[in-house]
Amino acid sequence: MVRKILLTLIAVLGLCAYGFAQNRQVTGKVADAQGKPVAGATIMIDGTSTGTTSAADGRFSISAPANGTLVISFIGFETQSVAISGKTTVNVTLVEDAHAIDDVVVTGYGVQRKASFTGAASIVGDDVLAKRTDANFVKSLEGSVPGLQMNNSTSSPGVWGSVYVRGRGSLSSGTQPLYVIDGMPVNSDIEDNFDSSGNIWFDPMASVNPADIESVTVLKDAAATAIYGSRAANGVIVITTKKGAQGNFNLNVDIKQGFVSMANNNMELANAQETAKLFAGGYSAAYPGMKPSDLGVPFDNWDDYIAADYGWDGKSSYDWIDAITRHGYYQDYNLSASGRVGQTGYYASMGYLNTDGLVIGSDLERFSGRVNLDSKFKFLTLGVNSSYSYSIQNGFSQSTAGSMNSPVTLAISGRTALDPFYDENGDYLEGNYPHPLAVVDSKTGSLYRTKVQTVNANPYLQVDFGKGIYAKTTLGVNITDQNIYTYYSALYDPNGVDSNGLGTDFTSKTSVITWTNVLGWNYTFNEKHAVNLMLGQEMQRKFYNYSVLEGTDFPFAGEGMRDLSTAGSWNDSAYYKSEATLASYFVDAHYAYDDKYYVSGSFRRDGSSVFGSDNRWGNFWSVGAKWRITGEEFLKDNEIVTNAALRLSYGTVGNQDISWYQARSFYVAGYNYNSIPGMIPSGVSNQKLTWEVAKKFDVGFDLSFINRIHLTFDYYNEETSEALYEVPLSMTSGTTTMMQNIGTIRNRGIEFSVNAAVMQKRDFRWNAYANVTYNQNRVVKLATDDPIETDFQIIEEGRPYRQFYMKEYAGVDYDTGKPLWYLNESGDETTGDYNAAAKRYVGSADPKVLGGFGTSVNWKGLDFNIDFTYRLGGKVYNYGAPFTGYGMSLMSPLREVAVDSWTEDNKGAKHPQYIPGDPYNATKDSSRFLYSGNYLKIGNITLGYTLPAKWTKKAFIQKLRVYVSLDNVYTVMADDFVGYTPETFTSGIMAWQSPANRTFTGGIQLTF
Repeated sequence: MVRKILLTLIAVLGLCAYGFAQNRQVTGKVADAQGKPVAGATIMIDGTSTGTTSAADGRFSISAPANGTLVISFIGFETQSVAISGKTTVNVTLVEDAHAIDDVVVTGYGVQRKASFTGAASIVGDDVLAKRTDANFVKSLEGSVPGLQMNNSTSSPGVWGSVYVRGRGSLSSGTQPLYVIDGMPVNSDIEDNFDSSGNIWFDPMASVNPADIESVTVLKDAAATAIYGSRAANGVIVITTKKGAQGNFNLNVDIKQGFVSMANNNMELANAQETAKLFAGGYSAAYPGMKPSDLGVPFDNWDDYIAADYGWDGKSSYDWIDAITRHGYYQDYNLSASGRVGQTGYYASMGYLNTDGLVIGSDLERFSGRVNLDSKFKFLTLGVNSSYSYSIQNGFSQSTAGSMNSPVTLAISGRTALDPFYDENGDYLEGNYPHPLAVVDSKTGSLYRTKVQTVNANPYLQVDFGKGIYAKTTLGVNITDQNIYTYYSALYDPNGVDSNGLGTDFTSKTSVITWTNVLGWNYTFNEKHAVNLMLGQEMQRKFYNYSVLEGTDFPFAGEGMRDLSTAGSWNDSAYYKSEATLASYFVDAHYAYDDKYYVSGSFRRDGSSVFGSDNRWGNFWSVGAKWRITGEEFLKDNEIVTNAALRLSYGTVGNQDISWYQARSFYVAGYNYNSIPGMIPSGVSNQKLTWEVAKKFDVGFDLSFINRIHLTFDYYNEETSEALYEVPLSMTSGTTTMMQNIGTIRNRGIEFSVNAAVMQKRDFRWNAYANVTYNQNRVVKLATDDPIETDFQIIEEGRPYRQFYMKEYAGVDYDTGKPLWYLNESGDETTGDYNAAAKRYVGSADPKVLGGFGTSVNWKGLDFNIDFTYRLGGKVYNYGAPFTGYGMSLMSPLREVAVDSWTEDNKGAKHPQYIPGDPYNATKDSSRFLYSGNYLKIGNITLGYTLPAKWTKKAFIQKLRVYVSLDNVYTVMADDFVGYTPETFTSGIMAWQSPANRTFTGGIQLTF
């Protein structure tokens, strides 16, 4: 081995010596188009990590091969490659990079120059997506895009998480952004018709392979989103996939493997000794002055009774969370080919992802493929963007109400550290609750398996008539087939034991067909006036259906035959279908004068079948303006302030994301009487049901210094009126709720971001970024006279939508060990009577501040990156606290509860006296279980090395990079938080959380 290493080093040194023997000193000067010297430009020898920078006068000197190539780059200019060809002097004139100065903003219907774009948008490149290992690319946007918040309380792979762009914009209609892939709106709805509370829904965006994505653009304000009309109230996320680029054939291979493990957390359960002591003390408190024998139990003390009752040897301790978690295997492989032959570009890819979840019984496998083609023939351009993915997700219910087939629920609430994993024969040890390991036994346990096929096809044809006039027609076909199979174990699951196994097969299909036709004109006249005009028409039709089959009595369940085809008996089946249509007409206009003053306007008229006949059509519009201050004479050639622009926009967008037949009187069949077919009403007609309309205002400022430091500031105010909300109805109406336009909700805030090229010297580059968003959510108006109140939350005018409203915990009565609460709505008076305590406003689930920051460094082929995300000001409520560590019903206690509950010897304890049965309501809903949701997370660390091209090209490899990456590295949480992660669902509620995972991967990237 040593001999091989020495020979390799000798060979490398020999190559280096040979290379240096051919070098010569090359001098030159770097200037811009006006002849001014460019200081700080990077001059690299192509294929090496050797380089230098230009001096203040633009001059440079470098030792380079006589037949080598110099690569000259500087921010704001196009990178140039210059062949040395034996010369000793090389002078270079850099040309301003139109793409760098006028980055394009992809809006879905087309692209706009960023310089002339009057709206608010954030763009994320493929380099950001490539660093993360999450199956859902949206997770990569968190912390990278100001104003974007992803809410997910689980790390199970592929599971849906809600996304807010500038806060929650509706009361109870859709709150999720519109997703557009290569100009085609796609389905992003979760399949909750089968299971509305399991929190295990497959996220449609997890079917998109991040390796195929070129960029993601998040459109936020009215000027950016109003062109989408009734679908844009919650923002628009535009995904642009990779296309064939100019140049030769490129073959890219990316291989990464790794493992998942448990991330740091604040959830420490008591060990067996601590648990036994707590339980014994609890019985002693419940029966003061009495021994077990006084109650007819043959033990003289409670310690012996606990040991005997659990069969505990007094020494062993069983960590059930460790038992249900694992070091899961992660693997991700991607192969793509791209290039351009003549006027035809192509991109083709295949991907395979297979990742275990941290908790046994959870995993995700995804197969994906994509083909993008485009070709130009004189005045005709045609192409197609197409993709296919097939995903298999295994998991279990993660309901905040708990589940008897969830290993997490059962490990925390169904077992203690006193309970062994197996009996003396190595079999699952029975208990009062199902066995956490048995319910997900790979052969005979329960199943929750989701299979999803997604097909996207997006052909288009564009005709250019000259003079900037064009016509384009695009057909978008998005089909999602989903099959969910649940099997409740005949052996271990209480939902299936009585019926000898219960299997349910749910199959659904969602099709979205969109046909878009636009006529556009882009023209510049007199070199100062630029006009962009687009007229469009769009038709969209959605189809949805599902069927359900259910069987019981699985005769071979003990042998692991769990497929529905082996069921011995069949229950009732069901079938449902629905359809919705949308017709649209729109116009989008932009005007620029002298590349300094810009105005824009859009108008869209949508007709939707989901609303009543009285209000089927809605109008949505926007106006925007921008002043590029650096275009003025007083800043035109300023070398310090290189860009300054003021933006202003206002407009309206809509929301139609409700049940497709919500406005209609609807009946459902299957309710038979005396063997006669029957139907019942399931909806009340409301022909006045109308559009939810969001009025969006935005003012922004963009500022750049020396083309290296870029600042963006936005203030926004978004108010949604005629908010859609499901209002409860009397049961005498034949239905329980009715959708009405009842209120107004508002989001108001600021966004600030900075991106900086901190240092660029020779072969060293250092970049950094940071962003912060402050958002205030308020319910402005409700049509009802009274607020809408639940056990611990309230929807009320003047307060956040997710306002916590509950009894405020005041600590422990140190004299008695009983819990205390504040008596009145304000003040410091306390009471030990839970029922006498008044409710108080104790915080909101919405963070007040969120954002991210990070930095990257490149040096001699090495690259390093670290990213952080954070949230401040939000609250998290532990709804499951009575059953997940705090309970007084002999379930697994938290360690701090076990060691710091009130006793006669510990009267200054943090927690009330532990008494089984909780006679003093210590675990009832109160702010005792309301935590700070503040956190700072190291989201990703990546370290890579790219081998010098002069080495790899001899093996016909253009680029070879090896790297290691760590996701979800470490989270700093608030001191009062107790749980696995402060990241929760949008409600701010957590219960029986799946532990957060950390993912370590190592990989290699090859380009041929």
